[in-house]
Amino acid sequence: MPVADVSPTVSLPADELERLCFAAILAAGGSDRLATSLAAATVAADRRGKLQVGTAHLFDYLDGLASGRINGAAIPKPVNRLPATHLVDADGGITQLAFDEVFDRFADSAASLGISILNVMNAFPAGELGYYTMRLAHRGLITLAGANSPALMSLFGSRDTVAGTNPFSFALPHSQGPRMFDQAGSATAWVNVREAAERGESIPEGWAQAPDGTATTDPEQGLAGSLLPFGGVKGSNLALMIELLAAHGGANFSVDAPPIDEGTTTPGTGLFVIAISTDAFDPEYTHRVEEHLARLDREFGIDFGRKRDDEIIDLPQAIHAALVERAA
Repeated sequence: MPVADVSPTVSLPADELERLCFAAILAAGGSDRLATSLAAATVAADRRGKLQVGTAHLFDYLDGLASGRINGAAIPKPVNRLPATHLVDADGGITQLAFDEVFDRFADSAASLGISILNVMNAFPAGELGYYTMRLAHRGLITLAGANSPALMSLFGSRDTVAGTNPFSFALPHSQGPRMFDQAGSATAWVNVREAAERGESIPEGWAQAPDGTATTDPEQGLAGSLLPFGGVKGSNLALMIELLAAHGGANFSVDAPPIDEGTTTPGTGLFVIAISTDAFDPEYTHRVEEHLARLDREFGIDFGRKRDDEIIDLPQAIHAALVERAA
């Protein structure tokens, strides 16, 4: 994967970048449907300024398609066990395509029943979690989501990798556009440590530990060892909760999941989503929530969860050149 250099850059309209991503995904072995889903999710992250889980991360998917870690011809298989529960076997493909397969039915069931739950299993790691929660918030649904990944992070002081970075996202419908947060269970995302190693830079203490369990600021040692959860035991609790919720939907446990960057086997990880209709609550209280967010901004300077939506994406030149090459 190319180094995510910040300068010089190439500026592209979002729709043009999406077409370029689509072409690269097709060239790597993805179907039209898979390429459509993945390109849209990739550029959505870029538009929010999250390049590290957008186009920079796309190369992990392209390599996964080329090597067989992602089934480019995957056909997601949805199952409904109860009216408010949805399970999708991603068929060794990507979470984004499995999500698209049931998106309308899932959103409609949450709107009509008040709450609904979705699990995706047998998938490549989910990418930017905010992509899923934002889409549902645009449908008027309060949304919580979590996903696991192959083991990269220590839990509860272990020197070994026990869990994935297991991110968690929350999104809230809002008259001026959804409010959302998306954060890893680790002190930082794994891609940030990898990029520091590629640039030959040190990392802050508290991000990772060496294989012997000692603190390190060497990203190579951190990659060979394990990432650390944010907040110690508190972060460990949340990461394990997310793991168990994903596993209830059929996901591989992180310690059993093959890596995303080597081999020919799908990681088989999962995603869970809980969507709640705002109609389940008294409209007066929903209105009070918006008023409180406005008050936080007005009185305390806290503009909670507002996200960028850039029409023009500035890609590091190295990433743009590599993407053009892969598309060709």
